[in-house]
Amino acid sequence: MPVVLDSPRDRGLQNFPKMQLLGKDFGYVTRFNPDKEPNSLDSFGNLEVSPPVTANGKKYPLGRILIGSTSPTNQYGRRMMKVVRSFLKAQRVQSPVELYSDWLAVGHIDEFMTFIPARGGKGFRLLLASPDSFYAYLGWLQSQGHGSASLFEGKERYGTPAAVTVEELLQDSKLREENQVFQDDIDWNRDKLKRELGLTEGDIIDIPVLFKDEGGRGAGAFFPDMVNMIVLGRHLGIPKPFGPIVAGACAFESYVKSLLEPLGLSCNFIDDWSSYHLMMGEVHCGTNTLRKPFNYKWWHVEP
Repeated sequence: MPVVLDSPRDRGLQNFPKMQLLGKDFGYVTRFNPDKEPNSLDSFGNLEVSPPVTANGKKYPLGRILIGSTSPTNQYGRRMMKVVRSFLKAQRVQSPVELYSDWLAVGHIDEFMTFIPARGGKGFRLLLASPDSFYAYLGWLQSQGHGSASLFEGKERYGTPAAVTVEELLQDSKLREENQVFQDDIDWNRDKLKRELGLTEGDIIDIPVLFKDEGGRGAGAFFPDMVNMIVLGRHLGIPKPFGPIVAGACAFESYVKSLLEPLGLSCNFIDDWSSYHLMMGEVHCGTNTLRKPFNYKWWHVEP
């Protein structure tokens, strides 16, 4: 039976699962502390589950729960509400892993990571947002004579034209310095995910993503964050990046297709610029899916 796990951070659809989904064949559960005020990390773009993995000699046939949190060295940062963390930990068979997401203004792990099904290997890949990959690809475009090509052509950012050239972005030293810090934060998570999920570099694909400082509140996506996608089997709903047009196509779309389509995936780019991106969200933030459960009885799994 499918069950909705409702986050303690109520928004516009807070009554939808109880009023529209709850029934004899559809469950509902929530955990919250009425004495605590939820924060952004209590939203469930900050709650994911890995595919089945084996790590440090232990099998996790239902994968592992992943949540975003503050830095291990910062006792005053944002964390998911304790009553929710305790509930997830009590589930035991998917032993939660706390990642570092508080470097982001919104603070959700879906802003820098997702899993996709894939041919070969472990049967999946971990996608990670990568400013380093963005700058490397932008540098390659410039070397091929596309330095004057514009990104975000025809788009506006809060009433101001958003267009900027490849060369202008490469020359923006302040933005590059900010993204080196953000890349370090992602690399910390990369190392932890490799340890806790038993991954190797061959299991990870870097996707070009650029962030910007949101007025001292943390990082936000500079352009639609292609990692923040919805995965529907082998069909991917990816935020449309509006990159420079090269040979009649968006260069970013072409590059991401070259990485993912050989794995047997279909890349579908969705324009969420106005509907979600400008409000610091993307496709994954505004969608949900009803998943097909595993065939075996999960309650028989030994913790």
